[in-house]
Amino acid sequence: MQLIEKHFFEHRELEDAAARLARIVDAAVPDAAAVAAVRWNMAAALLDHCANGDRQVYERLVVSGDGAAIAAAWRFRQEHGETAESFRRYVQQWPVARITREWREFQAETRLVLSQLAACIAMEEAVLHPHLKRLHIKSA
Repeated sequence: MQLIEKHFFEHRELEDAAARLARIVDAAVPDAAAVAAVRWNMAAALLDHCANGDRQVYERLVVSGDGAAIAAAWRFRQEHGETAESFRRYVQQWPVARITREWREFQAETRLVLSQLAACIAMEEAVLHPHLKRLHIKSA
């Protein structure tokens, strides 16, 4: 699989997991076990995606010598780290017992986190992927 395709594929996987979590969170009553399972998988996928992005995408853009690509890569490398850290904090701040106890608050927080993740994915695709294509960076 080519680099850009792999990166898009990881985004689709994250979006699928986010949609599963959103469906669980839309329920009137908490299902903390389901939340925990989906969040665990999302956290692992997000960390893998960020690590892959650093090694395979951002690093290639940085060494390309193209000023615009380098600036975009550094910006998104930092934002990726912030996204992963934000998701880690979200999981840590919402243990199962608290989810059950504060369901409405958890629903609102989860929707915010998922919205931020969706915005990050959309921005990365809109900004970084054109540089990858323009510079003909195709494979890992």
